Amino acid sequence: MNKTQVEQREEAYGRSGGVCEVCGKPLTSGTMQAGHRIGNTKAWRAKFGSFVIDHPLNVGYCCSLQCNSKLDISFDRGKVLALLVKIATYELEKHQGKEW
Repeated sequence: MNKTQVEQREEAYGRSGGVCEVCGKPLTSGTMQAGHRIGNTKAWRAKFGSFVIDHPLNVGYCCSLQCNSKLDISFDRGKVLALLVKIATYELEKHQGKEW
């Protein structure tokens, strides 16, 4: 895992508050999983790009494979669009007033 991936996971874990984002169970080192909301597949990368797929807001923490599968919104157009707006807003606020 590279530095960026470690930072993304730490940020996602912090957002989760140490509990599964699906069922609310406490996360432990033995059960914790990072799951992509928009799936990390070739097809979704081709459609949305690595920026979206690897974005910290596209990663959530959960406690099991069952909860991991419930995190997946890949086929729900409304939820995907809402996530894209959230990512765009996050990035706009983060970079507002900064020069290239």
